[in-house]
Amino acid sequence: MISCTAGSSTPPARFDGDPARFAVQPVDIGHVVVPLDGSPFAERALPVAQWVADVAGADVHLLEVVASGDDEGVEGAIRYLDNVCRRHAASWDVAERGDVAEALAGALAASPGRLACLATHGRGRSATIGSVAASLVGRTTGPVMLVGPGARAVTATDAPVVVAVDGTTHDHTLVAVALGWAARLARRLDIVTVVGPGHPEPVGGGQRGPTRGPSEPESYVESLAARARGSGVPVVTRVVRNSTSVRAALSLLLDRTAALLVIGSRRREGLGRMAPGSCSASTVHDVAVPALVVPLPAEA
Repeated sequence: MISCTAGSSTPPARFDGDPARFAVQPVDIGHVVVPLDGSPFAERALPVAQWVADVAGADVHLLEVVASGDDEGVEGAIRYLDNVCRRHAASWDVAERGDVAEALAGALAASPGRLACLATHGRGRSATIGSVAASLVGRTTGPVMLVGPGARAVTATDAPVVVAVDGTTHDHTLVAVALGWAARLARRLDIVTVVGPGHPEPVGGGQRGPTRGPSEPESYVESLAARARGSGVPVVTRVVRNSTSVRAALSLLLDRTAALLVIGSRRREGLGRMAPGSCSASTVHDVAVPALVVPLPAEA
């Protein structure tokens, strides 16, 4: 999981010794839903969606949202989606709604087995598809596939699924999700953690901030791997020692030799809405592979 809490007074969690094996969380997808807006940037999600659909035995479904009452916009969306479907085997819908994320969340909830796959700038700072991705993650309980500006579908059969963990109890959720995807894609699972100083300067009484990541990283990730290996999925572990940030370490690690990054998004309550942690967004922006973002319980 990616966290922005370096320097927190809460020390990293330690493995509790629970010997239970991870259960592979099944990947049961019938439709991969891709929101489009007529732009080439949004269409960058299509190859990733098609890759996921092919391996999952699913269909690709396109969605464009236009303002309510905009008849001309509806007609334009119909022509555009029909043209895209001539190039990609897909079904489509036009939704008349003011909020794109709300419309997409509704489309996902319409039937079970739907996964959203969308291109994102990964910043979420303005009214762009980046903010749509951020809002969607805040509205859903299931994973969302995000395709950052530099990400492409990686179909090489030896490219692993990578799950980023940080020593918290949420890691158990992330590894279970990642195991399911590794099993469905028939790929190895790499369990990765990034460790380093949480605060470069002394804080609170002259003490340096806590170390980012698990306190005993090698034994921690190996304990997760031991619980995962009973699933039949090949599992390896990696510890990246980085003194700058999780984001920088993962962007260097996740080149085109990986297929998929699984990360968690800790959500913070505020201003009456849910918003994913900014480190998750910036990591999605930087990595060269698609990211499966798993919403995690909110933090006050």
